[in-house]
Amino acid sequence: MSKKRKKKRKIPPKPNKPYSFQEAVDIILDDADFAEFIHGEILKARDGNQIAADTVSEYFRPLPEELKALKLPQELLDQKDVNSKLCTTGHMLLDFATPAQIWSK
Repeated sequence: MSKKRKKKRKIPPKPNKPYSFQEAVDIILDDADFAEFIHGEILKARDGNQIAADTVSEYFRPLPEELKALKLPQELLDQKDVNSKLCTTGHMLLDFATPAQIWSK
């Protein structure tokens, strides 16, 4: 009986500046590996992993005008503490797009 090997997740290179919401969604829709990576980090952040939350912040930061268009509070931009509801709300905003690639596999 052969053992299944756990697929090692590819970690995409960090961008020079975090992606806007639109940029991140476009990448998620185009790149299943990125979608899976960022989804995994968001799940860890939701469980209280500050390192994962910081990683998500390195890849994603919605623009003020994106938040305004979505009628979300500007305070989302300044949340860094994983225990803050606003921090995880910002992560969930991005996480809504990840199943488009994950579920299509």
